[in-house]
Amino acid sequence: MPPKLRTRGSGGISGSNSDQGRSERIRRLPWPQPRESITNRQISQQQVIYNQITNLTSSFDTILKLLEKSPAVKNKLDSVIERLDRLCSEEDSDGPWDENEHERRAELFDTLRLIGDNGNVLYSRINVWDYKECQDNIQAVSAMADDIRDAVIDYQMAQQRAMYDMNCRLINAADLSVLNSCRRARGAGHQHGDRKGCLRGTRETVLNEIESWARDFKKPPVFWLNGLAGTGKSTIAKTVSEQVFANGLLGASFFCSRDFEDCSDLHLIFPTLAFQLAHKYPTFRSVLVPLLRSNPDIVYESLMSQIEEMIVKPLKSADVWTVVVIDALDERKDEEPQSAILSALGRLVEQIPKVKFFITGRPEPRIKDGFRLPLLVDSTDVFVLHDVQCSLINSDIRLFLRHELSEVAQRHRVEGWPRDEDVDVLCDRADRLFVYAVATVRFLDSRIHSPKRRLEVIVNLPECTVHEGRTRFNPGSKTTLDLLYTLILKTAFGEDEEDPEVDSKVRSTIGAVVLVVNPLPPPAIAELMSLDSREVTRILTLVRSLLTFDEGSSQPVKPFHKSFPDFITDSSRCTDARFWISPKILHVELAMNCLRIMNDGLERNLLSLPDYALNSEVKDLETRLDDRISDALRYACRSWHSHLTKTEGGATGVVSYLRVFLDDKFLAWLEVVSVLGAVSGAIGGLDQVICWLQEVSGNGELLDTTRDYSHFVRTFSEPISASATHIYHSALKLSPLSSIVRKRYYCQRYSSSPRVIAGLRKSWEQGIAVLSKDHCLSYTWSPCGQFIATQGQEAVEIRDSLSLELLSTLKLTKPTADKVTSHLLGYSTDGRFIASLCGASLVIWDIQTGGVAKETDCDGARNTSLVWSLDGSTIGIVGTEDWGSSTHVMYIYNVASDATHSPGTLESKCKPRLWAYGTSFRVMAARRSRVGTQTIDIFEVGSILIKIESFHIGSQGEFPSITSFSQTAHRISGSADSLVVMDIRDSRYLLKEEGSFIFHCFSSDGSFFAAANTGNVRIWKYTPGSYVRWRQFSTRDYIRHLQFSPTSSSLSGYTRGVLKLWRLDGPPTDVHCDNSDQVAILSCCGSYVAVSRKRDSAITITNLRSQTPPCVIDTGMAIRELALTGNILLVLGSNSIAAWRLTGGGTVDGVLPGGRAGPGDTVWTIPLQSGWPSLLAQSQTMVIREEEEKKDIHAYHTKTGEILELAQLSPCRQRHYWGTTASEDDLRKYGWNTSSIGGGLLSRYTLREGWAKDLEGKRVLWLPVEWRSPQDIASPPYDSTIVWLELHGDWNASVVVIKSS
Repeated sequence: MPPKLRTRGSGGISGSNSDQGRSERIRRLPWPQPRESITNRQISQQQVIYNQITNLTSSFDTILKLLEKSPAVKNKLDSVIERLDRLCSEEDSDGPWDENEHERRAELFDTLRLIGDNGNVLYSRINVWDYKECQDNIQAVSAMADDIRDAVIDYQMAQQRAMYDMNCRLINAADLSVLNSCRRARGAGHQHGDRKGCLRGTRETVLNEIESWARDFKKPPVFWLNGLAGTGKSTIAKTVSEQVFANGLLGASFFCSRDFEDCSDLHLIFPTLAFQLAHKYPTFRSVLVPLLRSNPDIVYESLMSQIEEMIVKPLKSADVWTVVVIDALDERKDEEPQSAILSALGRLVEQIPKVKFFITGRPEPRIKDGFRLPLLVDSTDVFVLHDVQCSLINSDIRLFLRHELSEVAQRHRVEGWPRDEDVDVLCDRADRLFVYAVATVRFLDSRIHSPKRRLEVIVNLPECTVHEGRTRFNPGSKTTLDLLYTLILKTAFGEDEEDPEVDSKVRSTIGAVVLVVNPLPPPAIAELMSLDSREVTRILTLVRSLLTFDEGSSQPVKPFHKSFPDFITDSSRCTDARFWISPKILHVELAMNCLRIMNDGLERNLLSLPDYALNSEVKDLETRLDDRISDALRYACRSWHSHLTKTEGGATGVVSYLRVFLDDKFLAWLEVVSVLGAVSGAIGGLDQVICWLQEVSGNGELLDTTRDYSHFVRTFSEPISASATHIYHSALKLSPLSSIVRKRYYCQRYSSSPRVIAGLRKSWEQGIAVLSKDHCLSYTWSPCGQFIATQGQEAVEIRDSLSLELLSTLKLTKPTADKVTSHLLGYSTDGRFIASLCGASLVIWDIQTGGVAKETDCDGARNTSLVWSLDGSTIGIVGTEDWGSSTHVMYIYNVASDATHSPGTLESKCKPRLWAYGTSFRVMAARRSRVGTQTIDIFEVGSILIKIESFHIGSQGEFPSITSFSQTAHRISGSADSLVVMDIRDSRYLLKEEGSFIFHCFSSDGSFFAAANTGNVRIWKYTPGSYVRWRQFSTRDYIRHLQFSPTSSSLSGYTRGVLKLWRLDGPPTDVHCDNSDQVAILSCCGSYVAVSRKRDSAITITNLRSQTPPCVIDTGMAIRELALTGNILLVLGSNSIAAWRLTGGGTVDGVLPGGRAGPGDTVWTIPLQSGWPSLLAQSQTMVIREEEEKKDIHAYHTKTGEILELAQLSPCRQRHYWGTTASEDDLRKYGWNTSSIGGGLLSRYTLREGWAKDLEGKRVLWLPVEWRSPQDIASPPYDSTIVWLELHGDWNASVVVIKSS
């Protein structure tokens, strides 16, 4: 049930509000109960207070009858009596009876007693002013009502704060840790910052309506306060938050602000609200905390998932009546045509009827359209602030000016000021814009100038004809907001006193306030802009009326209102060149200063972090940050790329600073980024810099360097995010040998243990892999090319196509069954919806909210194509009953009517190609005649399939099976023993190339063509008459399902749950992923390491303890396995096994260091019968198993090759060692130490969660996903300073050899 509300009658308070009823309720006020600390005198005083309140409310009943001619005061008094009545109607206080509660109540009752004395005076004069208007008495009653309301609200707020603090103290440490780890906006609550509420007596009309809506849970659950800029929306939202908080109903608040990144982040609104609700309501917390434990990434999921999982479900469980406030919704980052927040809210608000949402925002088209959504239009009360009667707004502005200016006069000891006519002029100039009145008061309240003189200057300003000075209420009227801002600036810095040096400092200082990404305190502004801190303070002080700035404070400085940055950065409004700030020019200055600060202040291990430590393990990390990284340096590290990419070409100074930064400070910058938890932002920032360099710089060297660094951060984002020191210990060590970052920064002082000596790539793999949590089953590009959607077993993930950052997760209503063989995704043409077809289950999501818009079952379980119509009204689907069948069925699903019909079936020997055309679709099919002639048919899809074109392309022998089709260019491709591309209009071949390429694709306009085979992806570019090889990418994997981005700037493909993207920008050169260093076979013993490449006959032997060059042995056989035992190297080939003896220097007998040995230098050679033998060797003994005879196992002496007796081993208690099957007991009989056999992975390091750990548990090396083994790495059976790991990827083995210190 909602809180009990009083019934209001037409004449004021209903009959239930009798003196006797009220007296009883007042008697039940939460009086301080008698305790030892409360004296009898105090109790007696409380009884007096009770009598005073009884008399006070009785007097009000009589006074109400005398106010018929002043309904506004009558309604106010009525509202105050309601508030008193609610307080009186409480039983004993539900709030905490802490040590301060008695004092809070006593203070309230003292205040009410004084007010009651005034009420008695008014009551005694009733006979004098009975039935006639007496303005003074009416104002006295109004003021008394305000006093009572303020006193009660102050008491309630203090009580609610105490209750909130007690709830916070009751949260256990484990739950608090989970909540604090939740990503949120930390300064978004109504109690943060310097926000101010409404002046007493102003905005009463709107505040009364909002208060009535907030208390009446029968009214719509959403209230939109709609107002233009400067009309006071945020001030009202602050007051509403305080009043609702005092009533105990405020659950959470979020004040959006462009001044701070987190407060304008759309995806932080619901997590922040959930965090606050969890601190207020224990039952809410009991649902949210387990969710965050099980799914900490919920903050990265779609808005619909966030509101449903973090808000709606916990609120349902909590079952509380509460109000949520969201202010300035227009200031969040949301470019959707309809506000995504409102779309998500509209879908779920009916599920939480006990929750109300108060929202403010400008009437921008996105917000207006959001509130017009069918799901919200009937659930929303709208109050248009700028449509309030002009006289009421002007009256509020006049009251505000009188109050504020009287305080200014008192502080400056000015008597008889301001004059009424001057206040009238200011009200007229304000023209319903509260921001004008606020700016005027701030300007007049100068510490050193006479407010009287300044007011005369404002009053004498001419009428304004400048752009934004126009009011939007009445296009024909004239206001003086721009002239006021100009006057303030000229007053501060002189009317016509041009001084280029001073003017430059003024622009730099103010520009650093209005253009920075996040506000900075004055010392940071001075450091950032290379100015003297005293000069910065003086400049800020002179224009403090335009800023939120307190001299001597360390708080960030920001504009007092967003209208000021709009004014000063617009040359058509700020017409004085001394003050106009050109964003393009100032961003150059900001970018150069950010780079300069980083170049001067960054150095390796600036925070003195312990080696190998994770950031989370450094307990005093925040203290180190505060002590060693200034606010300006921290800002520069986070935001340098934001300013750089807003500059234009030709800024040579910026390029010079950037070159120094990339050459000398890049890794030191990454350390700070790692500690600040901003690695994802760094990836996006580097991508922005790459685009900027391409567009404006033309510096190929810097572009290549930045691309290389971007690969570095993207590839090693996991260890960089976890540990700043592992930038050197892991990321730099594992970077490719030819990478620029390795050449610039790698040196021996970074090569501490462990040391990687084999298995590194020569260059970056151009494909960027994204491993989905439940594997990538299919994917598609958004129409704009900015996003990629991937289909998994349980969800569809939306990622940024540039940074591949996860943006949103769309949960499937039911997980995909393993037996489902088809998974299709498709974006609507406008990018607002995405359809997922898993088998016969079709789900359509609203991209804005992440909510399911439609869900239905479609015919067919083996669908092969899904395409939206151009108008988004229908979805075309092509499927087949059985894989391999040439009969294909076409379906059309109508999104609006939820109906499906089939226009017919197709006979096609290849997969039909479906595309949107006009209001429907077209489809391509291929058929073959009995004599083998192939024909391409194109059908128009309507109520039936109508053939509109046919093209004969020759026999199957002349053209292989069709793989891809370009509808715009009328081209097809196919592959058998060779790859061919044909123009079907004239049967002309555009490409013929040897080799089998299974997967092909054309770009949207046919200008590019791509094909993939094992290990390679090739791209051809169309030139008149043919396709010409343009690029080639090598890859370890077998790539499938190629697809160009809509703009042809990227190519994508996936394999075994891994999505890969190749960027196609930059020069058209081949980029090979060199696999020659991918080690297949490795052995280690003592100080020797023997390494061989796949399908190679050569072995490289390295002595890690000496500086001698490696020795190379050419075995003359295709090597299958290696084993180093003592000073004997055993090499197993397909048909023989050979042994070489190593000398003390790690060379073969008779071969100099760095020389080359051959087959003739062997100690012994044994021919084998089997073509697939396997080897197990230890110390003096080796075991060979012949594959063709599974049980035929032989033992040999390692030094002589002499055969040893080994009985036929029994199959019982068998274990598998390196491919050798033998009984432990039987091996042990021959002196074999079975405890040393560890499946090929011997190390003093253990592998856990992608980290190699030493015996102390220290993480010494992070390992890429493809190098990780699913098996744990056991401790070695021997004491050695050399340790090694053999880590196998999916297709090619990779080896890391690590040497202990």
